[in-house]
Amino acid sequence: MADISESPLGPLRDALRRVVDPCSIATGVPVDLLDMGLVKDLRLDGGTAHVELIVTSPLCTQVGLIIELVREVLKGVDGVGSVEVTVDARAEWWPGMMAASARERLRAVRPLPVLPAAMPRTPG
Repeated sequence: MADISESPLGPLRDALRRVVDPCSIATGVPVDLLDMGLVKDLRLDGGTAHVELIVTSPLCTQVGLIIELVREVLKGVDGVGSVEVTVDARAEWWPGMMAASARERLRAVRPLPVLPAAMPRTPG
């Protein structure tokens, strides 16, 4: 498998790894946008970086902060003169979109609840 840092998008991905989903911080397991599965599309067209994001909830109150952080880190990448960030408000996010390593780190501190065995039904 090729090293993504050698591709034209490698430096952009490296920069995005410095942007942590603010809600993941609250869990005690900070997870970057890529490992959260929040980067839907990433392109470099001339000197413009284009990023399309999805959010974990349509009610996300941190989306403005996330967009600003993405712009900030990508503007620092050599060859990037401008950054366009959009959010696909219709896209649905689910935990299965996270990188397996991120899910494992999260489950290490917040295990899934054990559900009680089904109660037998009595006629009634």
